Amino acid sequence: MEMTPLEIKNKIESDFGITIKKQSRLREYVYPRAIYFKLCREYTEFTLQELAESVGLTNHATVLRALNHTFYDATYENRYKNYYDRFKRQMDDSPTLEQENKLLKVKVKE
Repeated sequence: MEMTPLEIKNKIESDFGITIKKQSRLREYVYPRAIYFKLCREYTEFTLQELAESVGLTNHATVLRALNHTFYDATYENRYKNYYDRFKRQMDDSPTLEQENKLLKVKVKE
């Protein structure tokens, strides 16, 4: 499944009810922004500078910081970790955890 950075950004903004471009250090903005950077790096060809510019930043170092530190901080909170995992499963066309559980239950009954 192919998505552009704009589509990823719009989906994250609608799911979290925020604007990624807002210049804020609050966790509710920083963690979704880090998830956006991580997903764009994995599924698009955007450079660090292009990612920075896509959210109104002037320096690519902020994106690096988000990828190397903030993203891993976000994965300690279940809300953000689950969102990232679910998004990746959708992108990779992998079964959801619920679907995997159903399959395992069927196998156990057999």
